[in-house]
Amino acid sequence: MIETYLLRGLAEIERTGSFTAAAKALFVSQPALSRAMQKLEGELGVALFDRSGGRTSLAPLGRLAAEHARAVLAALDGMAAAVREADRARRVFRYGAIAPAPIWTLAPILASAIPGRLAEPVLEESEETLLRDLEAGSIEAAVLLRTPPGPAWRGRAFLRERLGVMLPPVHPLARRKTLRFADLAGETFVVFGAIGFWMPLCRAKIPRATFLEQETLDATRRIVANSDLPAFHTAVAASRAPAPEGRVVVPLRDPEATATYHFVCRADRADALAPVFDALPVP
Repeated sequence: MIETYLLRGLAEIERTGSFTAAAKALFVSQPALSRAMQKLEGELGVALFDRSGGRTSLAPLGRLAAEHARAVLAALDGMAAAVREADRARRVFRYGAIAPAPIWTLAPILASAIPGRLAEPVLEESEETLLRDLEAGSIEAAVLLRTPPGPAWRGRAFLRERLGVMLPPVHPLARRKTLRFADLAGETFVVFGAIGFWMPLCRAKIPRATFLEQETLDATRRIVANSDLPAFHTAVAASRAPAPEGRVVVPLRDPEATATYHFVCRADRADALAPVFDALPVP
């Protein structure tokens, strides 16, 4: 059986056009590469190189062998990648979520319900994207705002979240019991960018608003704590990070400001995920 390093050497010589360049790319000495090619020729029983005229170059048979070598190496690399991905999938539970709050809630549930697998959430702004990923099998479950109708899906509501606005006490709206999105027209908000579907919803519902998106939650919190800029907050978020001292949180009463999250999977995965469904809280 021809060893892989011989095929890689031949393919690299064909790619670079010389023994010197190929040896450098492969981090071997030129004499070692020459010996490897002589061994390959011996195993094939044919001359792969033209060694006339004081220089060595690939012969027509060598170019044909190099073409096949590339195909074999690509197949081997593809096999290795597929096996590694299958092993990763066996150890990793990949799921999608429409917002960060349900990810926080699910973390201890998944750790207990599917021990030995590392939960890997993927945050998306669109339910359509998550449904496509579910159908394609690139994720095993998703947190959506509803369970899709029909026998192809299984889902259960497990968490409710209501959006509110953090305001400084001097803000004209801070004394209100509740607010509507329309009341916030023209405001400038500091926002953590990774909030899933809440971001496009707020953009659509608050006229003429400006959103100063931050890349990290820590940066968002620092700006909120040291400025008078409004920011969004929920009771679920407050359980992890309370509103900064001196801030007033006013809930929004628009129906769209309250989200009920559903844990959803394909029907053919429901039995495998039964321990997760059994452990979900009642919203």
